[in-house]
Amino acid sequence: MHHNSLRRQLLRRLLWPFTLILLTGALLAYFFASQAAKNTGDLGLLDDALDLAKQVEVHEGKISLDLPLAAKQMLLANNDDRVAYAAWDQSGHLIAGDAELLPLATAPAEKNHWFSNVAFGGHDGRIVVFRDLIQGYQVNIAVFQTSLGSEQLLRDTFISMLLPEAMLVIVAVLVIVFGVRSGLRPVELLRDEIATRSASDLKSIPESPAPEELRPIIHGINDLLENLAAAFAVHRRFIADAAHQLRTPLAALSGQIELALKQPPADNQAFLNKLLATTLRTSHLSNQLLSLARLEHSMASVCERHAIDLRQVISEAVAVFVTQAELKNIVLEFNMESSIVDGNTLLLGELLANLLDNALRYTPSGGQVLVTLQPDDEGCVLQVQDSGPGVPQNELGKLGMPFHRFDSSIPGSCGLGLAIVREIVRIHDAEITFSAPSPSTGLIVAIKFSNQKQKNFD
Repeated sequence: MHHNSLRRQLLRRLLWPFTLILLTGALLAYFFASQAAKNTGDLGLLDDALDLAKQVEVHEGKISLDLPLAAKQMLLANNDDRVAYAAWDQSGHLIAGDAELLPLATAPAEKNHWFSNVAFGGHDGRIVVFRDLIQGYQVNIAVFQTSLGSEQLLRDTFISMLLPEAMLVIVAVLVIVFGVRSGLRPVELLRDEIATRSASDLKSIPESPAPEELRPIIHGINDLLENLAAAFAVHRRFIADAAHQLRTPLAALSGQIELALKQPPADNQAFLNKLLATTLRTSHLSNQLLSLARLEHSMASVCERHAIDLRQVISEAVAVFVTQAELKNIVLEFNMESSIVDGNTLLLGELLANLLDNALRYTPSGGQVLVTLQPDDEGCVLQVQDSGPGVPQNELGKLGMPFHRFDSSIPGSCGLGLAIVREIVRIHDAEITFSAPSPSTGLIVAIKFSNQKQKNFD
């Protein structure tokens, strides 16, 4: 059993208080047994004093106490205890008994009997002093008895009370131990249910048979299993799509090389250009696949982010695209204001690169691509608008899905650029929207960065 086990914690929290309760009960039992033994002894002493008082006689003004031999033997024979008595009158004259008791037999004047713990003859014991009026004469009687009998009575009484309590303790401990074990049985069943599953078994755990306290845990596990199943499904679909996408250019590349080996091309320059185009397409597809796979397994919590000026990131990332726009005779315009965002410079640079690459690919010669960056009260908005062939309204919601292409897609495109953009947006806790100025012209991609600090740079 581990130190942090739930069973150990429950047993500790139940048994320690239970032990304290039992100790308190034992102390109370001893106290009550002691009181009972003392009261029983006191009653016996008082009975002896009353019996002696009945034997006192007054004859012609003379007080006497004559006990028959049998009565005296009965009085003094009290188990292993030593008993002594004394009787005296109001003036302190000893009538009968042991005179050595008189110094010990002092009693308050207002009481007719009084008990006290004293030592007599080298033994500890208890004494009762009884005061009575017999035929007009005050008679004092003291009876002393050692404490052996009361101590034995105390032991017997305490043991008689303790034995049932000890049996109760044993039964209660067994009940607690087996109760905790049976109470934790559903937890052990849940553990076995999870431990015996294979890595591919992601079906939900039944909640109805479980206790109410375990249902939130099982519900959380089921949510996790559902998310894992969805993630694995996406992963499997991604692998299948990636394999399908890579198979086509690789097959084309292999076929071109095999054909060239069987029949050398007449125009080596044209063949090499064709071979280079296929190779570049395969390389581009592989790089985007790797980027998407890396981004899909990235989380915002582990991505290194810091305050950066998004306008500066865009300015540093667009140099290559300005040249590309000039080669295609596309007007590439920028309308940007300084906006501070909490982000990763490399990822945001890759986000803009994919947006501009996608816009320039689809924008025909003589077209226009506009990049705007405007801060607002809640953050800032980055927007890229092109004048390409447009996207049908029913296709806007599917943009950014891996490998998704529609009728106006450029032949040879892999459909991963906007998927990468979506993942970078997710990592930065931003929002992305797609819209079209018209069903047949252009696409607007807007990314909203929220709750970011803003700072203007000179």
